[in-house]
Amino acid sequence: DLDGQQVTLSEFAGKPVVINFWATWCPPCRLEMPEFQRAYEEYEEENLVILAINEAEQPEVVRSFFYDEMGYTYTPLLDQEGEVAEAYGAVGLPSTFFIDGSGAVTAVHRGALTQDQLQNYLGDIIP
Repeated sequence: DLDGQQVTLSEFAGKPVVINFWATWCPPCRLEMPEFQRAYEEYEEENLVILAINEAEQPEVVRSFFYDEMGYTYTPLLDQEGEVAEAYGAVGLPSTFFIDGSGAVTAVHRGALTQDQLQNYLGDIIP
């Protein structure tokens, strides 16, 4: 995370999870991020977890953009060496993975998501 703590997907077992690979310099990433914030707020009671994994930027840059500039409240994480993106096969930004409570990946979306697309994918992972 932004404080140097290791985060693992297993910490969120039983919860619907969205993993989004992004960067501050990526215009399509920036376009879809408000949709993730709206979804996070809408499905907070259903324990939706959104993990925004930043690609290779410094924690200060991510913190400033994510919290100070944009005011997002879901979880930003760091992938400074690109190892997580490589493990997921996340080529190109943005790339988004939808994981249901049993840990199954229900969808992978490459490129920016629209609000309708996001809602459709969430319908498959939120009980």
